[in-house]
Amino acid sequence: MTGLSGLARFARAATAVVVAAAAAGCSSVSQQQEVQIGQQTATEVNAQLPMLRDPVVDGYVNTLGQSIAGRTARADLQWQFAVVNTDVINAFALPGGFIYVNRGVLAQASNESELAGVLAHEIEHVVRRHSVKQMEQVQQANIGVGLACALTRVCGNQAAAAAIQVGGSAYFAKNSRADEVQADEGGFRNVIAVGINPRGMLTFFQKLLAEEQSSGSGGASAWFSDHPGTQDRIADIERMLAATPASQLASLRTDSPQFQQMKQRLGQLPAAPAPRK
Repeated sequence: MTGLSGLARFARAATAVVVAAAAAGCSSVSQQQEVQIGQQTATEVNAQLPMLRDPVVDGYVNTLGQSIAGRTARADLQWQFAVVNTDVINAFALPGGFIYVNRGVLAQASNESELAGVLAHEIEHVVRRHSVKQMEQVQQANIGVGLACALTRVCGNQAAAAAIQVGGSAYFAKNSRADEVQADEGGFRNVIAVGINPRGMLTFFQKLLAEEQSSGSGGASAWFSDHPGTQDRIADIERMLAATPASQLASLRTDSPQFQQMKQRLGQLPAAPAPRK
């Protein structure tokens, strides 16, 4: 199965849902339609990307993700969390509550708070329906190829296969600077709600920024491509931390034995496959 064929099937599936909404005279995508798009897209993603499928690693990520998602305004969604077996540092969210985190993020995170910050950020994209709003902004006259381009950014060229197979720039990865700020702000609140220190959001971003600045390329490049405005977002998170009472931050956990057990298991697994070319 090639990336292009998977992209074509996804475009048809998403188009069918949006066309149905338009035919029914709807100006917005309902939650049922959102979940349908997410399920169809998740099927394609699971077939296209190398999934880790380790019970220890997947179990921990799912438990952590569910604990965060369960405290949001969209706790009613059937949230699903999965790990992509690639060292590319990235994560992305599909409509309807499907969250993917790359193995590279797990390897890069030093403690639970850093991973929680990444998951909470992606969860908030779903809570705020960012990708759904992208769909709603597509004019009915442009449904079809225009929809595929708006949602995937690869528009039928050979970059499609690389974008999917690398696992760093999947269908709904790209969000605006404003979307990223909103996801950070909501994610910040959500990790506090589950008793985790939001400082992990700051230390993880700082770590990636230092890597990007020192190498100019490498594992962190995909993150910066799909999560714009990282330097400004670091300043935003520093501002939010400064506005949070120090006593409250001190009462929140930074790490857990479960995270370290996951990291130990991750180090025992075979290396991630090289991205297909």
